Amino acid sequence: MFDQVKLKALAIELSAAMPPPPESLQERDVSPRARRMRQIQRIADQYRWQEAINHFLDSRGACYMTDLTDPQLSDLLDRMEGYVDAAMCGHDLPDSLPAS
Repeated sequence: MFDQVKLKALAIELSAAMPPPPESLQERDVSPRARRMRQIQRIADQYRWQEAINHFLDSRGACYMTDLTDPQLSDLLDRMEGYVDAAMCGHDLPDSLPAS
């Protein structure tokens, strides 16, 4: 028979071996920064503009969006929203990807 200490140690070991819960059950980061990053990714996914993110990261010397400062992240979101507006109107932005 197991004593309380052994049972607790076994429970900890078993919980550590379990896979993480599905994303839908995990807590979601709802900080403004995380929401901006998700919005950028949604736009890139919807319009297949992942290369626009890569171009921005390269121009800022960053490897990942998480490496960007808050002002840089806001600038990227503004640019992505500008690309959407330009594509909707059929106009090219002066320093961005062609809309057509």
